Amino acid sequence: MTKIFLIRHAEAEGNIFRRAHGHVNGQIIGRGYKQIEQLEKRFLREKISAVYSSDLTRAVITANAVSRPRGMQVNTTELLREVRMGAWEDEAWGNLHYENPNMVRVFSNDPARWNVKGGEEYALVRSRMTGCIKEIARQNDGESIAVVSHGFAIRSLLCEIIGIPSNEIARIPYCDNTAVSLLKYENGKLSVEFHSDNSHLKGDTSTFAHQAWWRSERESVEENVRFAPLDERRDNALLESLYREGFSRNNADKEYAAFLADVPVGIVGLYTERNIAHERGTGSGEPETGDIGDSAGWIAYMYILPGYRRMNYGVQLLGQAVTEFRRQRKAKLRVNIPPAEAAVNFCDKFGFIKREEADSSLLMEKNIRNW
Repeated sequence: MTKIFLIRHAEAEGNIFRRAHGHVNGQIIGRGYKQIEQLEKRFLREKISAVYSSDLTRAVITANAVSRPRGMQVNTTELLREVRMGAWEDEAWGNLHYENPNMVRVFSNDPARWNVKGGEEYALVRSRMTGCIKEIARQNDGESIAVVSHGFAIRSLLCEIIGIPSNEIARIPYCDNTAVSLLKYENGKLSVEFHSDNSHLKGDTSTFAHQAWWRSERESVEENVRFAPLDERRDNALLESLYREGFSRNNADKEYAAFLADVPVGIVGLYTERNIAHERGTGSGEPETGDIGDSAGWIAYMYILPGYRRMNYGVQLLGQAVTEFRRQRKAKLRVNIPPAEAAVNFCDKFGFIKREEADSSLLMEKNIRNW
């Protein structure tokens, strides 16, 4: 008999930016590294002979929690990847739900009916995951191994093993980040000992403890932001609130309004290199040279309406900026912020580092390269 510990990757950008990341190579972010530390502690006493992972970065880094203490290599394969999302890749879940709520609904509740251009069929996900896990088990006969994959892919595999049809997939809810399932392989057959166990996550580290989308369809609508290019007329009330609080739009050359369905919640403004000199206060009117250069995109400002603050919408605005600049092949994301504790804590939490410091501002930078 072969034991397979099947693990979902740690918290990554798609999970908290609330974007559809299938084959998008999103980074570990937020609570992700704390989850990995706690996952490592969980497996310290387990006898593990090999570690396998999806080849996507968020899975490989998670797999290191098991491989690193043992001095092992992580064996990677694209067969353990998440479902390919096709036309949905890197789109905000809020936009997808707003534009095609029925297709989002079947994706989570009856995925055999999910049909998106370029998307991978549910049956193919089940087939490749099952085939891959069985082959890994055969290669490690009688051993205990760890395998790291992704939420939809794991859910599909569990349904295949247990025999749950597509329209009853809700019987296997999505598992938390770094949640563990135990499979057994014997006489050519897979069985499920337990699934979706996140008991190793202590304190404030569970992703699902901070989200509601996985509990019900209605809660999903209420927490996923959608984005639209800012329209001065449509979004006048949003702009008036921004000005009333003394915010500046800082010469942003691209701006997105954020909504919960049709209710405005905020704006994010972005700019490119031609605005650097102005925004950093050189006064010369000419772009600066040196390592603060043309490989970066910049956040001009982020604004959330007062009634929607401290509700995790700001990180979704950050996600819109990351997506925009990755599409432009920018390797860095930069922002000037006041040296206030809340602003600094926000940037620290989501992977920014301090580049420069002045009396009235901090230049923070985040590596967003994923290619």
